[in-house]
Amino acid sequence: MLDILSKHLEGPVKKCNVALWLNTLSEEEQKTFDLVKENSKNIKLAVLFKELSEGGYLPLGLTAFRSHLRGYCTCQTS
Repeated sequence: MLDILSKHLEGPVKKCNVALWLNTLSEEEQKTFDLVKENSKNIKLAVLFKELSEGGYLPLGLTAFRSHLRGYCTCQTS
């Protein structure tokens, strides 16, 4: 059992497409996105996604975007 547990501790941290995209943003944009994430239950994410997509800011899909903001994407649950 110890070998399995150790393997998972040593493995690289997997980041989802949203986390990778966030790394490309300015520090101010990242901080604001963190605030959006903290308040995501009060925000209509589909509307936010649509506005960001129409502005040409998002290279990802709605499901990944929503999953990351709600805290259940692969980079936060693995």
